[in-house]
Amino acid sequence: MKTKVKAFIAVVGVLLVVTAISLIIFSRGPIYGQAAEDNWVPDMIGEWNSELVAYAYDDVIVLPQEPEYLAGESLSDDGNIFITHQRGRVFAGTFEMGYGVLTGVIIKDRTVSIQFFELSEWRGFVTGRMTKSGGTLQISGYVHGFDDFGIRPDSDTTMGSGYVRLFKID
Repeated sequence: MKTKVKAFIAVVGVLLVVTAISLIIFSRGPIYGQAAEDNWVPDMIGEWNSELVAYAYDDVIVLPQEPEYLAGESLSDDGNIFITHQRGRVFAGTFEMGYGVLTGVIIKDRTVSIQFFELSEWRGFVTGRMTKSGGTLQISGYVHGFDDFGIRPDSDTTMGSGYVRLFKID
């Protein structure tokens, strides 16, 4: 009986140590290229570019069809994304040579959420993680996009999802 009690106490002791170590690790927050600071707010204003890997359908009204694989494409046809306004953790800007607008927010754990709206038809949503590597800000995450059906009745109704990386170039 004493052996079972000692074994039980040993197991409980190990579990307490593992729990304590886990709490210490998780209380420090996510691991980044630099130490995570709750009050770190990067300067988002400037020119950004993007690369994505995704599958997309050209027109979801016309089925069946094969999805198109996209690799190395940009979120913006002309390749430019400009963040022009920022107050603290919220920001706004343009893309598609000014025909598209975006708004976004940076959460304290460095999660970033951005909504894109192209004035002609397209909407896109990016959710990712902000990092800084070698002095370059970048956001890596997921993108989902679709055409707003009904805005332009003559347009195709595309949709797609994938992985995206945005990086500040100035």
